Amino acid sequence: MFNIQPSQFNWPEFLLLTMAMIIGGIAIINMKFDNLNIIPTLKENHQLRTQGVYQCIRHPMYTSVLLFCLALMLSNPHWIAQLIMIILLINLILKSNFEEKLLSKRFKNYSEYRQNTGRFIPFL
Repeated sequence: MFNIQPSQFNWPEFLLLTMAMIIGGIAIINMKFDNLNIIPTLKENHQLRTQGVYQCIRHPMYTSVLLFCLALMLSNPHWIAQLIMIILLINLILKSNFEEKLLSKRFKNYSEYRQNTGRFIPFL
């Protein structure tokens, strides 16, 4: 899976994987497993999370997936891996746009929250 030999250690991939696990883990803890869905949906009792990692990133689970896949792509720099990464990024942008429309309709303060946080990367 990873292109790691006993005599070499790839720090960039290791750091990206570590960041992916930390961000994803914190996001899951903040959500309390309530909102883990492949397709963005809002439950009747859905609450807008703005604390923890959500203070900086609106979609930390997507960030975690992107960091993980970026580490895999760096460990195996093949054009197919790069193509998959581009397709994944486009998919997550479209999903986050859809999710943000749902959240904007449900929560009046979402536009203010959106202006103060990054989509996948803090402050971007």
